[in-house]
Amino acid sequence: MTPAQELHLKTMYEQDSSFAYECSSDELNFLIGVFGEMEPIIDAMNVSCDASIEQRARDIGCHPDDFRWENEEDIRWIHQVISGVIDL
Repeated sequence: MTPAQELHLKTMYEQDSSFAYECSSDELNFLIGVFGEMEPIIDAMNVSCDASIEQRARDIGCHPDDFRWENEEDIRWIHQVISGVIDL
């Protein structure tokens, strides 16, 4: 990884930690080396490995119900796109 790529990863994560969900395994390993075991990085690693919601919750110290909104919001968004409420 070049210094420019490292700077890009650090900058993007600092601006919006949800950027971690767009990163590859190598990029996530780099971010964990820079920022430590931050919740978004750990969860993004779990998501990339198709971990269960229960595992994701255990690893970041929350309850599986904390992820329920994610699924409901995704479903609601998909229905809105299909019905034409949201124009992509």
